[in-house]
Amino acid sequence: METRYKLICMSFDGEYQTEHPEFDDLESLWDYANDIGSKWFFYPFYFAVKGKTIADKPEFPLDFLKGKRVSTVSKLFKRLSKKPDAQDLDSDEFAFYVADNTK
Repeated sequence: METRYKLICMSFDGEYQTEHPEFDDLESLWDYANDIGSKWFFYPFYFAVKGKTIADKPEFPLDFLKGKRVSTVSKLFKRLSKKPDAQDLDSDEFAFYVADNTK
């Protein structure tokens, strides 16, 4: 049986929640993600996951995380969220902070 896509919603500190619907394709997953509103207000970073790997990220600057393990991304977010210059950033600023501090 082929592994289907799942949506995870991640917080700044790397904690994440997995949505329970599974999807056959990325388009259906992102349609669903666009309709969940503020359900995961404190988990603003959405990733399409296949197995334990990030299969897709909808936009720049976190698109470089595609192909990474969920646990790797979670640890990266956790580590970076503790840095003094990452405090009080909004989700867009934090996304760029992550991208700028992993090169």
